[in-house]
Amino acid sequence: MSYTRTTVRWVARVGYGARGLVYLTVGALAINAAMEFEEARDVRGAMQEISTQAGGQIALFGLAAGLLAYSLWRLVQTTLDVDEHGWKPGGLAVRIGLLVSSVMHASLAYGCMQIAMRLAGNGGKPVQRAVERTLDWPFGPWLVVAGGLIVGGAGVAHIHKGATGGFRRWFEAPAWAMRWIDPISRFGLTARGLLFMGIAAFVIYAALTLDASEARGIEGVMIWVQERAYGRILLGILGLGVMAFGLYSVIEAFVRRVGLGRVSR
Repeated sequence: MSYTRTTVRWVARVGYGARGLVYLTVGALAINAAMEFEEARDVRGAMQEISTQAGGQIALFGLAAGLLAYSLWRLVQTTLDVDEHGWKPGGLAVRIGLLVSSVMHASLAYGCMQIAMRLAGNGGKPVQRAVERTLDWPFGPWLVVAGGLIVGGAGVAHIHKGATGGFRRWFEAPAWAMRWIDPISRFGLTARGLLFMGIAAFVIYAALTLDASEARGIEGVMIWVQERAYGRILLGILGLGVMAFGLYSVIEAFVRRVGLGRVSR
């Protein structure tokens, strides 16, 4: 059991670190877009950017392994309930969100491998494609709405966690460190929450209008922000928030309490 606990901790910490590196890159690209009048890019856009750098292919293989580790950790959180969310409606909602996160990050790991192996093109709107396919299913619009509500719920949960400092209960860090960890985490969680709520709004609107082209992912939401009045300023602030979430994830890799809950006792 000790070996299992150690393995789970390493998988979780590597996963948090990989997620952090991805969002740090996305945030940096958003800030660059705000300053250089370029279009903002999403997670896959960040991976494409990494692939163009020296040693980028090797870095992408490592990043894919890290994202897969994070997906596995989310699956452990869901199935073994290591954070003890329980079976009440609120706890089940959290665990469903963790399962969705597991699937999403497994998909990102696969996409990262494709880019590393030069099997994926630069263009692509995965959220829009997923909505387009789902709309053709029986009860497709309702399924898309349900998906949008799940994403929106995750966004609200992020903002709530940032506003209330709910993340603190999982962090094992000295008081002096929490003085700077706390504002970074709050800012980052709020920024990611707003991004998720934006994605949810566009996805639900696409379902209601039966027009998949209205659906937007991270890139689409950022471009929408960029096109508003004072869009460059807003995009720059959002980019800083996304980078803060990346830092929050890297911090989690070092100080988050990771275990097997009741299973380990």
